[in-house]
Amino acid sequence: MYKGNNPTALASQKLILDTMNKLMTEKDFKDISVSELCSRSGVSRQTFYSLFGTKENILLYHLDLINNTKPDHNDGTVMKLDDICRNYAKYVSSNYSTLKTLIENDLTEVLYQLFIQTMSACSQGFLDLTEEDKEYASMYMSAGLCRLTQKYINEHKQPDEKELTRISYAIMSGNIYRI
Repeated sequence: MYKGNNPTALASQKLILDTMNKLMTEKDFKDISVSELCSRSGVSRQTFYSLFGTKENILLYHLDLINNTKPDHNDGTVMKLDDICRNYAKYVSSNYSTLKTLIENDLTEVLYQLFIQTMSACSQGFLDLTEEDKEYASMYMSAGLCRLTQKYINEHKQPDEKELTRISYAIMSGNIYRI
């Protein structure tokens, strides 16, 4: 997926994203073809593939754009677990309808990939782990957050940030186990 700052490429990414969002109001994700997406957005297939590679990457790009809760890998911020859980709950609450659409279209893998990116950015807060173990921990916690999000959205019409913070903190801190 393109991560540069070329104005033309960024404008094309926005066109494709806007077109995808429009098409998803008309039909299910699985029924949207790359050809239709390119035709309706006015970009070539070559441009689409060089910018995104897959339709799923458009959604990941969108989710990352609206994710104002993760730290920058390079800023040196060390997030503690309570911050991570609060930011997670804020993200779910702020983007509830977008996440609901993903879940309704069986696209939880895209959500999982977003959580992996976010947890990887938070991994400097992990205690004394090797890089490989940090990766495993990020994957494990991301899978849990993904399934928690899926279950929560399927069972609640309105998000409750405090409740999501409490649940995610209890699970990720290990406070649900007897020692």
